[in-house]
Amino acid sequence: MHLALQNAETINRLIEQGEFLLKSFHDERQKDPAGMETEFARGELMGWRSTLHTLYRDYAEDIVNRVVDRTRLTFPDGGVPCGAIHAY
Repeated sequence: MHLALQNAETINRLIEQGEFLLKSFHDERQKDPAGMETEFARGELMGWRSTLHTLYRDYAEDIVNRVVDRTRLTFPDGGVPCGAIHAY
């Protein structure tokens, strides 16, 4: 399944959603790099990326790269920061 063959409107909406999530993450990170809101925004962004991989497999990173190119912002790693506390 090639990305160019997909519904252009759907791809554009996914890119817009990714831009919003990436900008939100960077806004929160600027306010408080280790804050709960920053980690929540990171989680939303990682969820979006994971969903892309489920739907578009090998072409998911094409969408991620378009978001990065348009926003000129870096994409965070998906790892849990050192010292993070998890409720079980």
